[in-house]
Amino acid sequence: MAHVVEDGTHDNAREAWWLNLQGVTTRGDREATFHLKRPQPAFIELLASGFTPIYPCHVSPGEMRAHPIGTGPFKFVEFKPNQSIKVTRNPDYWKPGRPYLDGVEWTIIPNRSTAMLAFMAGNFDMTFPYEVTIPMLKDVHSQMPAAICEVTPENVAPNLLITRKPPFDNPELRRAIAMTIDHKAFIDILGEGEGDVGTAMLPAPEGLWAMPKEMMEKLPGYEPDVQNRREAARKIMQSLGYGPDKRLAVKIGVNPEASSSIKAGCGRFR
Repeated sequence: MAHVVEDGTHDNAREAWWLNLQGVTTRGDREATFHLKRPQPAFIELLASGFTPIYPCHVSPGEMRAHPIGTGPFKFVEFKPNQSIKVTRNPDYWKPGRPYLDGVEWTIIPNRSTAMLAFMAGNFDMTFPYEVTIPMLKDVHSQMPAAICEVTPENVAPNLLITRKPPFDNPELRRAIAMTIDHKAFIDILGEGEGDVGTAMLPAPEGLWAMPKEMMEKLPGYEPDVQNRREAARKIMQSLGYGPDKRLAVKIGVNPEASSSIKAGCGRFR
C-alpha cells in the first residue's frame, strides 16, 4: 500500500515489482544499466508500464506529478487537479511520423455514472476502460447504438484483504473464511456473469500461464461444491472453539469504486 511522504505525494504502490533489482548504474547522460539478482525476462515489460516513470533525480516526485517531463510521443501542456489533463504532439519524438494525433485532452470526472452520461451525450470520444461496468455497458448499447464497445478480461481481480490481528493471524481461520466464498456468485452479481474464476494469474483461455482447472479446484476455497466447502469450513471453526454459542464478529469494508476483473471500454467515430 502506498504511503504519504514528506512532499505530500505517495510512494509507488508497486514497490514489490523491484525486489529482484539489485542496483542501477549509468554511463553518460543517456544510458542506464539495471542489474538484477537473477534473470527476469518480464522485467522489460515492467519498465514499459505506465506505472514505471523513469526521470532525473533532481526532479522531485511532486514536481513530476504536476509537470511531468520525458521523451514520449506527447509533451505536457496543462494539468488541472480534478478537472483535466492536456498534452500535445512531440515533434522531436524518436519515431518518425508518430504520434498520429495532434494532442489529447482528458476530462477528469470522478463519478462513473456522470462520466458515462457525458460520453453518451457526445462530449467525449472514448471512455476510460477500467471504469465501465456491465450494467453501464448495457445502457450505452441501448442509448448509443453506434458506439463501439468491447469487453475483455483484465489481469486484476477483486481481492478480499484480511487483517492479521488476532484471531485472524491464525492461518486455519483464514482458510475457513476462504472456503466459504462463492466465486461464481460474485461474478454473477458484480459482473452479471461476465467473468471467470481464476487464481493469481489471468484465467484461460486469455491467460497463457493460467493454472489448470483441476489444479485450481484443489486449492482452499476453489472446490466447485460450495456447500461441501462451507461444511468443511464450519468444522475448522468448531475446532478453533467457535460455534452457535461463540460466534466470531467480522467487520467488512467495501470499496465501491474498485475495478472488477472485467475491462469494458467504448468509443465512437465522429
